[in-house]
Amino acid sequence: MRLSAPFPVLFFASAAHGMNHVLLALYLTLVLVMGPSWHLSYPAMIALWAPGAMLVGLGAPLAGWLGDRWGETRVLILCFLGLGSSAILAGFSHSIFALEAALALLGLSGAIYHPVGIPWVVKHARLRGRAIASTGIAGSFGVAAGPVVAGGLATLAGWRVGFIVPGVITLAIGAALAWFHFSGRIVDRRDDAHVHHAPPSRADMTRTFATLGVTMTVALIINAGFGTALPKLVEIGTSLGHYGFFAIGAAVGAIQLAGSSAQFAGGHFADRGAAKRGYILGLLASLVALPLVAISSGWALAAAAIAVTFLMEWTAPIETMFMARYTPPSRRGLVFGIRYGLAAIGTPLGVWLVSRLYDPNAGFIYLLTALSGFALLGLAAAFFLPADKGKEAVPAE
Repeated sequence: MRLSAPFPVLFFASAAHGMNHVLLALYLTLVLVMGPSWHLSYPAMIALWAPGAMLVGLGAPLAGWLGDRWGETRVLILCFLGLGSSAILAGFSHSIFALEAALALLGLSGAIYHPVGIPWVVKHARLRGRAIASTGIAGSFGVAAGPVVAGGLATLAGWRVGFIVPGVITLAIGAALAWFHFSGRIVDRRDDAHVHHAPPSRADMTRTFATLGVTMTVALIINAGFGTALPKLVEIGTSLGHYGFFAIGAAVGAIQLAGSSAQFAGGHFADRGAAKRGYILGLLASLVALPLVAISSGWALAAAAIAVTFLMEWTAPIETMFMARYTPPSRRGLVFGIRYGLAAIGTPLGVWLVSRLYDPNAGFIYLLTALSGFALLGLAAAFFLPADKGKEAVPAE
């Protein structure tokens, strides 16, 4: 079976996406053991990540613009270097100010991948849905691996090592990408390898971006809120806390991993010309899964959390397909940057909701109720997307 894009592009895009999510997920698990040493409560520790979470969104338009002007590969090299350096700085921090500054740099570096790496893959892709899903699932593995890596390293050698080791690995991969690029083994494209449908109308473009502006903001709020709360949900909703910190991290990672295969399902829907239907189906099912988490415990909680994760992963490649279809290659980085700039609103709001709606007695029931309300808003907006255009064209060999 032929690859959906050239192997070096798939490999480094997958590595960038995976390590991006590993490093961005580290703190949300390490915070469970960092609190006592910093003499701060769980909500106060979570609040330290809010500026970094905001910069994930604020930095995205600039990153996308740089990718369009300077070349996606060079900006991805900066992504690796920034992520690795900031993680190492977080590991060596000895004050609240230093930790918050390192987390802010981590968020700013984390702003780069999506508006740069995804257009990079889209330009090289022969089968867009499959290529987007392949690199997307690498990000899902990163989200899943983050809690496991954090829990394992912190258990073995402390939370500082939990930051430093992934940071060093990320720097090494960035150095390898720099060698591939500057030796001429990876060259940026100006146009798409993909065979296009007829150009979209201006009305459809406006309609798509207006609708996705709502649905993607909603998705970011749900992702940030649920992802931030998940380690604590597992700790208080299961008996795994009795088995140590690593058991919690492993359980969170397993939940994320179990839901990651949805990337391929969503990508398949998009390639087969059913993007809108698949998107609506995912949001509709979320309205059932989120309340189930609120009323579940033990194994039932794990199953409901897997369902929520699966549905979040399901819709991600479909959103990307809509964006790729309705943007020209020369401006795709900027447009994707604006898309992920919405994270400046959605991600901090999701983190803020966790810090405000967590109740030591009621747990996360108020948070999950709020997230269900956002899912309903997203579902209502999704019906305004343009109708499906039919099966994606496949380029000749």
